[in-house]
Amino acid sequence: MSIILRVVLISITVIYIFMLIRAIRKKSLQISFSVFWFVSGIALIVALLIPNLVEWISHKLGFVTPSNMIFCLTIFIAFYLIFNITIKLAQENKKNVILVQEVSILKEKVNELENKSED
Repeated sequence: MSIILRVVLISITVIYIFMLIRAIRKKSLQISFSVFWFVSGIALIVALLIPNLVEWISHKLGFVTPSNMIFCLTIFIAFYLIFNITIKLAQENKKNVILVQEVSILKEKVNELENKSED
């Protein structure tokens, strides 16, 4: 990989990390979700700074080419993220059901009180 391409990719990754920090400060992204994105940015910078790191790791893990390792890693990370998002979605769905039930109970109580006050 050429030096110019490395510098450009590192610059883009640094901008990405600053955007991530900005999103955390604006509270538009939770810290628990941002840890993964921050670690991936740092890992990308390390991989770009150390020549042949990805090739060395892929060789040690038994992959034929580094691109196969990257695709495999990307698939596993995608599965992990989808699983975590599914868990969060299930939790939020459960909270919504409880909220709807509580609102329905409160509406019923308000209706009862209005009927008693009319009598």
